[in-house]
Amino acid sequence: MNAKIIYIYDGSYQGLLTAIYSALKAREIPAALIKECSFRENLFYDKIIIETSEVKAEELSRNIEEHISRDSLRYVFHAFHSELDKIEEYIYRYLLMGFKLGKKIDNHLTKDYMKNVQEAAKKVRRESHRLKGLIRFKEAAGGKFYAEVEPDYNVLILMAPHFKSRFSIQDWIIHDKRRETAVIYSADDKEWLLIDLEADFEPKLSEKENDVQDLWISFFGSVSIQNRYNPKLQRQFMPKKYWRYLIEKPGSSRDYQN
Repeated sequence: MNAKIIYIYDGSYQGLLTAIYSALKAREIPAALIKECSFRENLFYDKIIIETSEVKAEELSRNIEEHISRDSLRYVFHAFHSELDKIEEYIYRYLLMGFKLGKKIDNHLTKDYMKNVQEAAKKVRRESHRLKGLIRFKEAAGGKFYAEVEPDYNVLILMAPHFKSRFSIQDWIIHDKRRETAVIYSADDKEWLLIDLEADFEPKLSEKENDVQDLWISFFGSVSIQNRYNPKLQRQFMPKKYWRYLIEKPGSSRDYQN
């Protein structure tokens, strides 16, 4: 009996596209597509190590957009950043069906893997959109600005263009403490970069930052209307899991520090 095949990729989006490109060219359906950091040796499987190729990844992206749809390419990109279990296999099977059905694929939800890709993508988009309004920057020494988050999904790369557009004249960092990564933006270069950054990193804050936080808390309290207080509705728009990094909310990181 022939051993099943596992594709091992480097964990990047381009790496996954390269792996899928290779599987499609070989007309293989791998038993799994696994990030290199998660792979464990198994005697019952043959492994294929995939070397990431920007050229192959770009070619597959063009083919998805041309032969399926631009929406499908977005679904794939966003679903990948959900980091959900087996999302790579779901994406691969979604694309296999997509190349058969073309633009009609998103109207065919009879297969679990198709629904899983769409639902994962929607969850990622929802969290990215929500965090754009919940991120709180703090002024660090040297005039740079710093924000920290712990999102459920890997959404930094989705939020970076928004903050580049909104805060284009100042240097800033958005730090994902859960994944120990950060987006760092340079106002001089007008470019952002995704980097590794330890979870315990804490910048030195400017002297006026505490005063600004006090003003922000006072403002939040002054605009609150007590007879319209609705904690259930508030949690729908501002879930409690995000409160730690909201300066104006009880249980924020400021409370932990003081």
